Amino acid sequence: MSETAVLELENVSHAFDRVRVIDEVSFTVAPGELLGLLGPSGSGKTTLLRLAAGLEELQEGRILINGQPVADGVVQVPPESRGVGLVFQEGALFPHLTVVGNVAFGLARLKGAEKRRRALEVLELVGMTAFAESYPHVLSGGQQQRVALARALAPSPRLLLLDEPFTGLDAKLRSQIRDETLHILKDSGTTTLIVTHDPEEAMYMVDRIVLLNDGAIAQSGAPEELYCHPVNAFVTEFFSSINRITGVVKGNSIETPFGSIAAGEMPDGTAVDVLIRPEAVRVTPLGTDGGEVDAVKARVITARRLRRASFIHLCIGNFEGEHLHFHSRVPARYLPGDDETVNVRLDHSQIFIFPADGAE
Repeated sequence: MSETAVLELENVSHAFDRVRVIDEVSFTVAPGELLGLLGPSGSGKTTLLRLAAGLEELQEGRILINGQPVADGVVQVPPESRGVGLVFQEGALFPHLTVVGNVAFGLARLKGAEKRRRALEVLELVGMTAFAESYPHVLSGGQQQRVALARALAPSPRLLLLDEPFTGLDAKLRSQIRDETLHILKDSGTTTLIVTHDPEEAMYMVDRIVLLNDGAIAQSGAPEELYCHPVNAFVTEFFSSINRITGVVKGNSIETPFGSIAAGEMPDGTAVDVLIRPEAVRVTPLGTDGGEVDAVKARVITARRLRRASFIHLCIGNFEGEHLHFHSRVPARYLPGDDETVNVRLDHSQIFIFPADGAE
């Protein structure tokens, strides 16, 4: 493990009622890094965060903060002594304290005017100075989350832990608050571990992702690495909907309704799943493609404009005389009509091939 890591988890395992929910997980968080723990519900994300915070007692493995063990089966440093800040789904502000009182609550090491000065300093950082003397009940959900973030940042923690902090906000406010939070964390240089189940949020917020599946790490790396170079079908499908075609490798390729797709190094006879992202399905009107020979014809079932993109339901005949239903996502300026015949081509950089379940 890195000597400079703020947080280190080494072979951490955990069980509830003899059901193993974390299975030998290891990762580090570097100084100033924003790392995202991503995964579906029940994958172990929040359990790992609670173990790092000291809210759950470690069963197996070792956890270090700034190179010092805080949990290793012998040592179990309490949460208040770990130098971490916590922000949960709901800010959980004290209703009887003002905004500045909430932020100052965790500053026991400071006295009087110095405590208030530091509280106002972080309120300015999150844009909430004007509400310093207000009580939590008059604040919106987004404002309460900003105050909760200020309270967590006020003691200058070595590590900030965020557990689904934007889940309770509506879509527009969630986008605004997470953007503001990203800038605050980057400007302050705060080392952060954020738990989320939302892949778009993770790709927007963090420097590196640890993607969990059934308590184990499925893949870790930069967001673009997981999106563009997934190691298996689970990772591929977690980041977007996909079009799935089954096939068998023959002559280093797989025959599909879209034509031959290169199979890479997979041996002949391997049963495979071909996963195609909707944005890899390029759709153009007939007569606008310059007569290129690599296009196939497809029929539009229906199309819907979804803000920045058009989502198109298509069908195409396959080799057995049946029809393949598949999806395309294209820039919103193009919206074909129902039953329109269109040209379809594939962007092969967004096609992923894996052995089918059970195949060797």
